[in-house]
Amino acid sequence: MSSAGLAVAANDFVQRAEHLLDLWSSLSMLHVALGAGCGCGIGGISLRLDDFELDIVDYLGDTGVRSGVPEVAAFFVEQQQRAQEGSAMGTRAQPLRHLLDQARRERLPLAVTEWLLPKVEKTLRSYAELHGPKLEG
Repeated sequence: MSSAGLAVAANDFVQRAEHLLDLWSSLSMLHVALGAGCGCGIGGISLRLDDFELDIVDYLGDTGVRSGVPEVAAFFVEQQQRAQEGSAMGTRAQPLRHLLDQARRERLPLAVTEWLLPKVEKTLRSYAELHGPKLEG
């Protein structure tokens, strides 16, 4: 791909990452009811979608390690090692936001960004369809 083509692709990735970061920011504040209330008026459990952020990133990491794309697998192996070290110190806050911000700032390897953004988009669209605002496109 020419340098002009790479610049266009990078700009597309930046815009997609910004869109996904905005989408996650709005979705993460929504509440999800788990279980149903009974006749006594006590409801089920309610969680915010951001309570699932670690689960999403863990899923992406596990899938990335098994992706068959060497650069993606190596990236997520390194991320998982850092996360294990971070969770021992209690520093695993907002990892999905961090990944999307890194993609937006073009600080991820291109192969990782190309692999990651469609996976995140599919996941967030699924959350949005179930719990969030109507999506365009």
